[in-house]
Amino acid sequence: MHFNPSGLIACAGGTYGLLAALRIVRVSKNPDTNEAWLRKFGPLMKILSPFVILFGLAELIGLFN
Repeated sequence: MHFNPSGLIACAGGTYGLLAALRIVRVSKNPDTNEAWLRKFGPLMKILSPFVILFGLAELIGLFN
């Protein structure tokens, strides 16, 4: 297997998206904007973020090379 560090970007992005969807981190300092973002993108991010993390891990270990 080949280690590909570019997978870290997808892992980091997926982790941030999941943490934002779970309300652990905020996407905006404005509470109203943050709540609007969560209502619009929260459910989708809860579903897609784990797949992005898995893709990043697969890329990290060189599964796609």
